[in-house]
Amino acid sequence: MRKTIALALSVPMIAAPMLVAGPAQAESVVKIPKVKKSIKSGFKSQAGKSVKVKCPKKVRWAKGKIFYCKAKGRDGSKYRVMVKLGSESTGRVTWKVVS
Repeated sequence: MRKTIALALSVPMIAAPMLVAGPAQAESVVKIPKVKKSIKSGFKSQAGKSVKVKCPKKVRWAKGKIFYCKAKGRDGSKYRVMVKLGSESTGRVTWKVVS
């Protein structure tokens, strides 16, 4: 009888760490440094301006998700940049200045 009870108690304890670790590993995050680099190079090539860019530190990837970054030019001009996530498998990200 004691062996049966001990086995029943040890199985959930072994399985629990796998259940906790599974969902956390499945989440993907946006590579923010690459987004910032894209915005900076876009401003440079399209408007001839150098800007500093600030984005959220961590964004979870979800197709169609929108988040915002801020860009600031050397002349003090400020811009709000809308970033939209596309397919995670292709890593597609689009952005545009909205204000």
